Amino acid sequence: MSLRQRWWLLGSLVTSLLLAVAFYALQQHRMQTHVIANAATQREFALAEEALAERAKVAASLLAESLVNPIYFFDLQRIGEVLGGALNHDDIGYVLLIDRDGRILHDGRDSIAQFGQLPDDEFATAAAAVTRPTVFVTEHFVEVAHPITLGDQRIATLRLALKRGDTLAAPLTAAVVMPPWLDALLLASVIAGFVGLLGYGDRRFVTPQLRTDARLQQLARVHAGAAIDVDPNTALARVEQRLVGFERELQQLGGIDALTGLPNRIALRQRIDEAIEQAQAVEDGELALLFIDLDDFKRINDTLGHDVGDEILATVARRFSDVLHSEHPGEQGFIARFGGDEFVLLMSGRDARRRAGEIAELLLSSLRIPLNIADQLLHVSASIGITSFPEDAADASRLIKNGDIAMYLAKVQGRNCTRYFTNYLTRLAEDRLAIEQDLREAIDHDELKLHYQPIIDFDSGHIHGAEALLRWHHPSRGLISTALFVGIAEDVGLIDALGDFALRTACETAVRWPRSAGRAPFVSVNVSVKQLRDHRFPARVAQVLADTGLAPELLHLELTESSLLDGESGAIIALETLHGIGVKLWLDDFGTGFSGLNHLRRVPVSGVKIDRSFVTDLLTDRHDVALTSAIIAMARSLDITVVAEGVESAALAEVLEQLDCPYGQGYWFGEPTHSEKLVELIIAQRYGDRSQTNVVPIS
Repeated sequence: MSLRQRWWLLGSLVTSLLLAVAFYALQQHRMQTHVIANAATQREFALAEEALAERAKVAASLLAESLVNPIYFFDLQRIGEVLGGALNHDDIGYVLLIDRDGRILHDGRDSIAQFGQLPDDEFATAAAAVTRPTVFVTEHFVEVAHPITLGDQRIATLRLALKRGDTLAAPLTAAVVMPPWLDALLLASVIAGFVGLLGYGDRRFVTPQLRTDARLQQLARVHAGAAIDVDPNTALARVEQRLVGFERELQQLGGIDALTGLPNRIALRQRIDEAIEQAQAVEDGELALLFIDLDDFKRINDTLGHDVGDEILATVARRFSDVLHSEHPGEQGFIARFGGDEFVLLMSGRDARRRAGEIAELLLSSLRIPLNIADQLLHVSASIGITSFPEDAADASRLIKNGDIAMYLAKVQGRNCTRYFTNYLTRLAEDRLAIEQDLREAIDHDELKLHYQPIIDFDSGHIHGAEALLRWHHPSRGLISTALFVGIAEDVGLIDALGDFALRTACETAVRWPRSAGRAPFVSVNVSVKQLRDHRFPARVAQVLADTGLAPELLHLELTESSLLDGESGAIIALETLHGIGVKLWLDDFGTGFSGLNHLRRVPVSGVKIDRSFVTDLLTDRHDVALTSAIIAMARSLDITVVAEGVESAALAEVLEQLDCPYGQGYWFGEPTHSEKLVELIIAQRYGDRSQTNVVPIS
């Protein structure tokens, strides 16, 4: 049998098999479609009937309320007007008003042709005796019998029926069940497509091979007088070789990241596996993996756009490649884009772990030069985690995971730095993951509470307001650090839920506080930078104020200077909107940022809080005294308020009073406590009872 005959015989067999499978699949599909259509139709019936019954109940209830007085005064004209108006709706089939004796009082028509008659339908007796709205269903109507009462006495019964419309069963079935001609067309398309494919294969592979075989036979007869035994199967073998080569090319292309030109995650994983095998084959074989993540890249991407973000990634990739291959040409390294803004560098050879630290410093240094992207200079930094084989991990998956954990530690400890993996970090990461899961439940299970620390007026010694501080008392872990769980909430996207809870709870609580020294105390709530970047945040604040009734000027929102760095135009717009509705804005930890005076000029702030790091050393550091005094004087000249944080002793309070600081906050005046205790302190001050409060009057 010739090669062409084999080809078409094989094609015919495959075509027949495909047709059989396709025909069987179509039949199964048709059967399943009928089942689904029938089930859907029944569901549509049920839903439509439920909706119709609800509409009938609502309509009957409204009519019943309108009929009480006309029935009591036997005003048939008014009853007719009410019922006649209902009958004007096309979907109402009939309406009957039944008196206490079960007879028709009115049918909504001018002639009242059925007046005094007993209804003769199957539900007449049951409808006349109902004590609450009851639904009756017939072939053409959905009826509601609604008792009409005056006080505890039933004076009539209203029967209102809505027409049952056509079902959706036919359109639904027509929509999902294919007609027979479409089945035939589909099968014909399969046959035509496969025959075309066979013809293409004949022209592309079989015919050229037959020509080659014929040429070889001709050459054999000319030169040797004998036929050369050429196996026709070599055609298929050559096709297979070509396919294998093509597959290899696809794999090579699939291992390259299109944006940066670096190897991608797939190629990286293969390279790590190979490197581990090579390291295991030699004595003292060692690998080091650097897991690199750009700092705050999401904010840059969201602010400047994905096109700029892509240019940043491509530029960073080139710089990293230059570090590896140009500045350190003797280094045997492999760098890949792991995904998003993450890169991974793999190093092998003796002492790889130590050399990885040197390379990490070069990578960070390469980013200290601003990137010129879209006609603007952008500052980018990275956090790097380093782990090694075989010291930290025995396989690729664990090596990558350990690098990720070490990178996260670098993020937590300030960013723009390098950290090595240790086994302690694994426990830390697992513990953090457990806290993350528990935090999601804590928000729903009311485990989070707000405590309030009083802010004191130095002149009067009275409570001027209080800062709301979030506390989480875990059922098994006890009190969780606020900085820890708030940081986790920001990382995993829970900060909005956390912030909304704190804002609403604080406002609901503060609106109930008694007045102190003739004025209502304010409540201060901390706001994260991620909340400020959300354009919906001002509207949420306004809604909370409207819901709780708290005056806008009694809500103080505290934000750190760092939230206003790097041209946070979105945050500035949000703050201006909040200022416009009367909310007070405060800069927290003032003096620790990079451009505090510039913030006071750009942001509509009402006050600043002097950072506790300045206040703590007022008794021993004259520079802190000078800085604190300057901040107070500057605030007075700008007509904004000042609060000194971290007042822990009477001596510190005395120094701050001498510096004309108007307000103070700290454990000397009162520790954070629940709202009920704060109210007791306010009331005690109102009546001059200082014995029940930690608040110490300064004047």
